[in-house]
Amino acid sequence: MSRTFKKILIIYNPKSTGDGKKNAKQLYNDLRESSCRADIQLVQTTHAGHAEEIAQEYADTTDLTLLVSSSGDGGYHELINGVIASANEQLVTAVLPSGNANDHHRAVGSKNIVTSIVAGDFRRIDVIKISSKIGGRDWSRYAHSYIGLGLTPAVGKQLTKTDLNFFNEKILLLKYLFRYTHVTIRHNEVRRRLSSLVFSNISQMSKIIKIAKASTVDDGKFEISAIIYRSKLRVLLALIKSTTFGLEESGSFSDYSFETIRRTLVQLDGEVYTIDKKSDVHIESVAGALQMLE
Repeated sequence: MSRTFKKILIIYNPKSTGDGKKNAKQLYNDLRESSCRADIQLVQTTHAGHAEEIAQEYADTTDLTLLVSSSGDGGYHELINGVIASANEQLVTAVLPSGNANDHHRAVGSKNIVTSIVAGDFRRIDVIKISSKIGGRDWSRYAHSYIGLGLTPAVGKQLTKTDLNFFNEKILLLKYLFRYTHVTIRHNEVRRRLSSLVFSNISQMSKIIKIAKASTVDDGKFEISAIIYRSKLRVLLALIKSTTFGLEESGSFSDYSFETIRRTLVQLDGEVYTIDKKSDVHIESVAGALQMLE
């Protein structure tokens, strides 16, 4: 799909420890020097959740608008939730990789963002929706890449903070293995203890953990990868194996439901939430819910 963007917002966090501000300003200058004739704006965020609020401010725009998140996966997570909540077909998203892991960009991002913007090329991709309860209230959220419970997403978040090599990645895996325990859920009336449970539509998490070989962002499904609860040594071996061969996949699904036993941490694209105990959780693929720059 190709159309001409009328407005472009390049959103960045000025307090980020990454290259978000630098990359945002470079993209702004590159676009001004290109043949792009859109109204281009640099927009600073001032607080957590601000990117989501900015997207919702454009819920009623009739101009084709590109919202670029100069950030890592977490900043882009905010943006896409605001865009999806707005339900406006005139909003298109893009991520300018400025974090450590940049998992989503590695999987589906634009190879040359200026060329794609000038050409006006974008497509629809799937997102993964989670619905449950937090603080006794109904709660739902969208993930552009993965939803994870247990050890793997917890370890993965720590790995994104470090410049990795073959040796220190193994040391970090061992270090965080002993900080986290299993997660217990009830699925189809059966109680299950898992060291890790990941729902994903990309193939790699935190740069090195391979989570789903068959993943794609436009088939209306997500992949499930799990590690059954076992001894610390066996879990460690499974994590090390995941950096080379990937986690064991349970198949592709369009939806999946379970119940929490106790308050449960869940990570969406690296952002952490705590779901209430004894709460129903529903995961579903929302096909074509997000328009993204090619």
